[in-house]
Amino acid sequence: MKVKFVVVSALVGAMSSFGLNPALSAPPSTEPTNLAALLKARQQNKSATAEKPTTAPKKASVVSRRAAPATKGSTGKRSQSKDTTTARNAKGGAYSTIINRYASTYGVPSALAHAVVRHESNFQPNVRGKAGEIGLMQIKLSTARSLGYTGSAKGLYEPSTNIQFGMKYLAMAQKLGGGSTCGTILKYNAGHGATRMNPTSAKYCSSVKAYMRAL
Repeated sequence: MKVKFVVVSALVGAMSSFGLNPALSAPPSTEPTNLAALLKARQQNKSATAEKPTTAPKKASVVSRRAAPATKGSTGKRSQSKDTTTARNAKGGAYSTIINRYASTYGVPSALAHAVVRHESNFQPNVRGKAGEIGLMQIKLSTARSLGYTGSAKGLYEPSTNIQFGMKYLAMAQKLGGGSTCGTILKYNAGHGATRMNPTSAKYCSSVKAYMRAL
């Protein structure tokens, strides 16, 4: 009987010891138990994160702009000529078409024709000079009649008529002056028989050249 009591007591003691010992009752911990283990675990986490593949950024699409094809047969010289004609028309106003028509008929350069009309009347058809010069090109009635005009002085105020006979006279002056600008202006301003340049005609020529350069 004493032996059984001892055995039972031993069993009870062993069971009590087993239940109170945390090392035996608690499951093993997976967390690091010191500073070195903690740092090692963090380092492993960083390595795992760095090894993850990253998606490469998409390249921005580049849209190339194609230059507009040049018009077939177009040239810079033609464009420049068109711009020059436009400038003359703007400065000659409503009379540029008439000036160009008779300048072409009699072989006078368009720029020279516009410059002479500008200097003579500044494109004003009703101007009358002190010596009886009339209209856009300041032509005298006697001069116009020597060129075939049969109308009256009043008729020379009509722009088309004035430019027709004035341009005819300018073309003859150009031929007599040897084709040079100042030679032409001398013959137109001082008369077809003039041979020596005078201050008035020289100043006239300088004004014409400046206007022609501006066109």
